[in-house]
Amino acid sequence: MSKARKDASRRGPPRKPSGKVGLAVAGVFILLLAGLAWHGAARRSPGPSGGAHPNQSRAQDPASGSGANSTESGPDGGAGAEAASLVTRGNELLRQGQFAEAAKVYEEAKRLTPEDEDVHYNLGIAFARMGRQEEAVASYRRALELFPQYAEAHNNLGILLHRMGKLDEAFEHFRAAIKAVPDYASAYNNLGNALRQRGLVAEATDAFLKASQLDTNYWQARFNLANSYAALDRLDDAIAEYEAVLRIEPDFAPAQQALEQTRLKRDSHSP
Repeated sequence: MSKARKDASRRGPPRKPSGKVGLAVAGVFILLLAGLAWHGAARRSPGPSGGAHPNQSRAQDPASGSGANSTESGPDGGAGAEAASLVTRGNELLRQGQFAEAAKVYEEAKRLTPEDEDVHYNLGIAFARMGRQEEAVASYRRALELFPQYAEAHNNLGILLHRMGKLDEAFEHFRAAIKAVPDYASAYNNLGNALRQRGLVAEATDAFLKASQLDTNYWQARFNLANSYAALDRLDDAIAEYEAVLRIEPDFAPAQQALEQTRLKRDSHSP
């Protein structure tokens, strides 16, 4: 375990996660329900590791981006320093889209510092990006064994479990991420997507609303919120949210189409 996380464990409540920015890019994850598009993973460019709050990076998609920096030199000094150098190299390979090469580098770092949760976390990102879901799940689980309050690992593991159809376990990990970091907007959005898939639209609406309140520019969550309002026949609320999405992303065609359809539906119900 890195020194920073050991210190955090001694203090009790976890500090804000330390900039796991690697999960912010990749394809937009769209789910369909009754003709509506539901957004999961945000499309976002990766930034430098270190110091970013999860809501800044929108760490949502475990199959994308660059990894966390390892912060400890290790008790043996040389091995820890070498592992940190390998992690930096692996992060750069991830940014370049060289996922298999990044995984090999992280595997070597893991051999040198097997108790560093960030190494396992980064390896999970690389495996997920290659479509090796079971190995990614195992890596995130190991990171959580080493640091149970690792919010980003909970969030990313929840996404993979959701995609694998393991909704109950996905719920647990999204909620664990939120418990560790109560203002983790992307975890609320991901929880909403899982609730929606279970058919719990009202509960999903609450989760999307919370994500949108935590980050008013989080247009993916606001689009999901608009769709939820539309599914609940809260047409005026849906229209307001679609309009908000288009103020942020004016060219987002699904929101344009949904806004037009919802206005027509509202007008057809008017006396």
